[in-house]
Order: sequence, then structure tokens, then C-alpha cells
Amino acid sequence: MQTVTKHAFTEQDRPVLKATVKGIAGYPRVEGAVHIYALPNGIYLQGDFTGLPKSSDFAFHVHEGLVCGELGDKLLPLPDIMSDAEGKASTQLYLDRVMSTIIAGKPIVLHLKADGKETQVACGLLARVL
Repeated sequence: MQTVTKHAFTEQDRPVLKATVKGIAGYPRVEGAVHIYALPNGIYLQGDFTGLPKSSDFAFHVHEGLVCGELGDKLLPLPDIMSDAEGKASTQLYLDRVMSTIIAGKPIVLHLKADGKETQVACGLLARVL
């Protein structure tokens, strides 16, 4: 589950930030990892998740808070993610004009989108990789 793919456009052999994402109460089977690579003018994000509600849509954000229990406002909205029939999802994206230092230490969150509501499913803190 914790595999990291090296891409030709990344300058580092390893990510600068990593979050281990865990499901909150009601979603104990959810787990995943997010890796952030620094690029000259932005970041590359790679995320993989399992144990999600099957065939569902999820909002994906970085929040302003410093802990998963107190998220604060949305700091960086990311493109939505959809789980497959097995409850797995992955995302890879490049964000220009976003620096890893702005999101370091912040919670990254998956919210289940259903009936016009977003319910928090999982969270992890973007920690610096030393």
C-alpha cells in the first residue's frame, strides 16, 4: 500500500511531505498515504486509499488546522476523487504555484459527498520527510 513511484519530472528521489491517512469513527477500514514532491514551480501529489465506501465520490482538501480533530477552513481544495467497486482510489496531480512549505503540518482530508453534504471519512497530517 505504501508504494511511491519515482517520476522523471521530480527533482528528489523521495517526497518532501507524507501523510498517513486513517479513517475516522464510522470508517475504521479506510487507510492510505499521500506523498508530496517539490517541483520548481509547484508540487506533485500522489495519493492511494483503500477501505473507502464503494463506488463513491469524495471531496479532497488540505485544511488550515494543525490536527485532524480541529480542521479549520479549507486551505487548498483538490480535485474530487472517486472510489472503485472495491473501495480503492488513487490520485496523481501537479499543482503549480503551490509550495510544500504552505501545506506542511496541515491536515489532508477525504469527505464523502452524498445528498448534497460532505461527511469527513479520513484524515492525515502532512509531515515533513527528513
